[in-house]
Amino acid sequence: MTTPLDDLMEIASQALADMDYARCESLCVEALGQASEQNDWVIYQRVLLPLQEARRQRRQAALDGPVLLGTINPQSKIESQIKGRDQGCVVLTWPSTPSDLLSLSGWVRENKRPIELLFADNTPETATWKITSTSGPVLSIDLPAPKQDWIGRWVDPSSLTPPTPAHWFMQASEALGDAALAAIEPAPDSLDYLRALEAALSCVDDHEILHQRLASAAKAIHKVTQ
Repeated sequence: MTTPLDDLMEIASQALADMDYARCESLCVEALGQASEQNDWVIYQRVLLPLQEARRQRRQAALDGPVLLGTINPQSKIESQIKGRDQGCVVLTWPSTPSDLLSLSGWVRENKRPIELLFADNTPETATWKITSTSGPVLSIDLPAPKQDWIGRWVDPSSLTPPTPAHWFMQASEALGDAALAAIEPAPDSLDYLRALEAALSCVDDHEILHQRLASAAKAIHKVTQ
């Protein structure tokens, strides 16, 4: 006999098969919350597979689009530029704020656009950029600034030979996710560890290893509670 959670996952799996990645991700997030509330760690593990794949596809679509590293225009103009894009990657810098990024992130998800956003807590002209989390744990990592001719303008990565601005964005995103993972202290077989992983994943929600560690944590909890 199937449960409402089973039915929800069936719909999510079909959305993934139909390549409706935004719908699949939304349904998986809903199912993940329900599985956690019900302490159903088997379903929790199952949900993470299509969720990770949907987010991987979203990230790849974003990386295939134009990239904006550093924002030098007024926020209203930046918002209109981003909202006019179907896909892409953006690193907001001063004078944009973390609140601006959170607002744009909400719009992006609501409108199901494969657009990835990061925040650098610096001006575009600095030699080192501080990529900073805007949700989850408070974290930051320092990276050498992008190439000068990439900064402050939309660049089509397909017009360049590697490495491209998309590679720089991906490196920054991965490094922030790695930092979130490295900051976790609770024991791996505890519920606290799983919650810490969930919080870390909210920093960079398409980080592959964080999804995998979360699945392993759910498996460990299921094992010790049987």
